[in-house]
Amino acid sequence: MTAKIMQGSDDISQNPSVFTVILNFNNYSDTLETIASVYASDYDANTLILIENSTDEQIIQNIRLRFPSLEIIQNSENLGYAGGNNVGVQEAIDRGAEYIFILNNDVILEKDVITKCIDALRRCPDCAACQPVISFDNDRKKIWSAGTQWFCGYPRLFLKGQSIIRNGAVKPLFGLVGCAIFFRVSALREVGLFDASLFLMHEETDWCIRAKQRNFSLLVITSAVAYHKISATIGLLSREYLYYVGRNWLLVGRKNYDILNYGYILVTEMTIRFPYYLYHLAKRGQINQIKYYLTGIIDGIRCVSGKADF
Repeated sequence: MTAKIMQGSDDISQNPSVFTVILNFNNYSDTLETIASVYASDYDANTLILIENSTDEQIIQNIRLRFPSLEIIQNSENLGYAGGNNVGVQEAIDRGAEYIFILNNDVILEKDVITKCIDALRRCPDCAACQPVISFDNDRKKIWSAGTQWFCGYPRLFLKGQSIIRNGAVKPLFGLVGCAIFFRVSALREVGLFDASLFLMHEETDWCIRAKQRNFSLLVITSAVAYHKISATIGLLSREYLYYVGRNWLLVGRKNYDILNYGYILVTEMTIRFPYYLYHLAKRGQINQIKYYLTGIIDGIRCVSGKADF
């Protein structure tokens, strides 16, 4: 994991400085909607940075045309979720951010999300990060994630499918999801950046585990709502999704847990999640795609990390 010594003040300002970091990889239309929702926020002390992992130069140029004043940092290659977001996070910290909001480029914010996240973290000084409730974009009354819970050796989405109840803030049973995380910069200094060796998926899981190991708490702000298009960029059950979801949870488990808990994770991966993915791929007529999941499992056991070479 690449980490830089981070200096700066804690969130003591009356109107603390927020930097919102959106990561894009070859997705034009969804990214435009995410950018527009951030610009519509009711919180003014917010600087938006778009981090471009895109390999399609035309997409980048089209975004520049639509938002001429938008600050864009273009990476020389696709650094994945972890490496790409780390570039934006470090830039924000170097420029004096007190809070940093990481957003996927397929998320749409309600206008008061940033304000409510700041308010919640100010009320909970031991909280390292929070997230709004994440709703399905195509069913905005239903929850996609109110954080995660530990379920049979895996951080499963919490309250998925239940109706949204806007009633304040709660501590998630396990961790937060990476599509919309609002960080306290002082916690980032202590916990560090995302583990760039994971490249894609479960980076936020690893970060939340490390934060809790340092006695930080986490929050889900149930009165703040964001709408998620869910895997709009990489595709649900794509080869990338299947490989990294299989590999990276094993890498995170080995890194953060003792041998007994890691063994439990490995057993439940093969007895619960392997049949789950096999079933859903069979329903889609894509059962041959299971090879990417199994390759991920094998690479996870072998401690292979970084970007996959498909």
